Amino acid sequence: MPNLPETLERIERALDPLPIRLQPMFGEHALYCDDRVFAFVCDDTLFLKLVPEAAELTAHLPRGEAYPGSKPYGIADDDAMADTEWLHEVVQTIAATQPHKPRKPRKTRGA
Repeated sequence: MPNLPETLERIERALDPLPIRLQPMFGEHALYCDDRVFAFVCDDTLFLKLVPEAAELTAHLPRGEAYPGSKPYGIADDDAMADTEWLHEVVQTIAATQPHKPRKPRKTRGA
């Protein structure tokens, strides 16, 4: 089921002013900070990547699969989303551990 626009807006507001972007992916969304994937939004739920560098920050989060058969992710519920200081810290910590994958340039017609 696609994510509701209200959910995506709420996540974007919570992450403002971080340099994030939402990328549609198979009806769900990947979240990037500085062009590094740090989370997914699936079924209106924010799933944070679990990395050793953020283990203390994410230890209290419930775990779950972003999609059937996925590895476990930390589920950021409403309380976690409301703590924007914590959320910004964990997002930046996770993103810093991920490889940089810049956007591919769009192909131009006739090229």
